[in-house]
Amino acid sequence: MLVLIMVFAGLHAQNWTIVWSDEFNGDTLNTDKWSYMTGTGAEYGLTDWGNNELQYYREENVTVSDGKLHITAKKEYFGGKLYTSGRIRTIEKGDWTYCRVKFRAKMPKGQGLWAAVWMLPTDETYGGWAASGELDIMEYLGHETNIVHGTLHFGGSWPNNQYKGAPYETDGWGFDRDFHTFVMEWVEGEIRWYVDDELYQTQGQGDWNTPGEAFPAPFDQRFHLLINLAVGGNWPGDPDAYTEFPQELVLEYIRVYEEGGTGIGEEEYKGQNGFRLEQNHPNPFSGFTTISFNLPSAEHVLLELYDSTGRRIRTLANQSFEPGIHSLEMESGGLSPGLYSYRLRTTKGSSSRQMLIL
Repeated sequence: MLVLIMVFAGLHAQNWTIVWSDEFNGDTLNTDKWSYMTGTGAEYGLTDWGNNELQYYREENVTVSDGKLHITAKKEYFGGKLYTSGRIRTIEKGDWTYCRVKFRAKMPKGQGLWAAVWMLPTDETYGGWAASGELDIMEYLGHETNIVHGTLHFGGSWPNNQYKGAPYETDGWGFDRDFHTFVMEWVEGEIRWYVDDELYQTQGQGDWNTPGEAFPAPFDQRFHLLINLAVGGNWPGDPDAYTEFPQELVLEYIRVYEEGGTGIGEEEYKGQNGFRLEQNHPNPFSGFTTISFNLPSAEHVLLELYDSTGRRIRTLANQSFEPGIHSLEMESGGLSPGLYSYRLRTTKGSSSRQMLIL
């Protein structure tokens, strides 16, 4: 019985609900959610943004159209700089301690481009950068189109700062060719990174520290979101003769979830557009269970089962379905008792839920 109670606690811990989002509807940036950061960085005490970057950030380079956010890097002289681009943040408009961040984006291409979706501490409780931490959800360099990075910055204040992270590398296709989904899950004492629902990195006890403070400091305070597209600098280097401008970082949406929050679940959120993945029934179960989903239009469906480490262990469906409600029966034979997740992917989006096998 004790084992079951512990497993259910883990299941409840993954009850993410949406508490904040921007779907980028309309034709202007929603300044109730975002603030612009403009200039060379000197305005914030960060000359050349602390990285010897070459761009001047302007509001005009951040646009919303066709249901998407566009941050555009241009080769143009402005404010003493050879390039312009855009940078926005949610400070004091969206700040969270422990959350899940999900966004869908398409990357630029070319030497000298650096796209990032990341988080900084709102209050700097433990001191200046990076003593109070930095959460890099996704960083991408335009000359390495098949790689993204997830990184933590921590330790003492500069120059005694440290970092730890890992890249996600594709088998050759580039993130500049199409939109892909990126997720970071930040819970107390553990942070996980995903690309297109694939878990590729987990950090926890022993992976970060703040001198003189108890773990999980510094990642136990409120952080806010930033999105920017930098040009040049120490990392990734300057543009070369082959870098074409303008270049864009484009987001279809960005959503923030909290565990057991007061918002709505992702399935309910998606259900507003007719796409919905149901909770399997019965759950928990042994033997057989039924998984149902609703499609607003004809779609090719990929339904897969993953174990608690994020390893795909079974394909439940890989075929086309007509619009409407569909149900599939799954047998637990050959699977060990424990917590699993099942994920549905279509061209309209993806969704996942968890199940418990007894």
